[in-house]
Amino acid sequence: MAEKAIASDLITGTDAEETRVETPYGEMTLWIRPLSWVDRQKALTKFVSLSADGDGNMAPKIDFGGYWKFVLTTCIERTEPALTTKQLLNIRPEVGAAIQAVLPSFEDLMAGMAGASGPLE
Repeated sequence: MAEKAIASDLITGTDAEETRVETPYGEMTLWIRPLSWVDRQKALTKFVSLSADGDGNMAPKIDFGGYWKFVLTTCIERTEPALTTKQLLNIRPEVGAAIQAVLPSFEDLMAGMAGASGPLE
């Protein structure tokens, strides 16, 4: 007989984890919350669209800017030094590269979706 699950094993944590990131301009602190299953489902609607090719076959179109906008605004609860959402979306490329290392990658998200069936399957 299978062991019964407990609630805390079934849900993502609600507390953001404090993470320090070294940027070319000095250290910053991010409070990062994990993506839930629903967050992952929503993510796909933000950066993946389907379009027909010349033969009528459906092909995905991926907007990586949309992906990172979703991750930055969904996962990062706050920063030190304090940045507004508008400022966070306007970070320098080298700062983004440093932050990206501690956030869920596109590959992580897609790996988490592998094998999941959707309502249209």
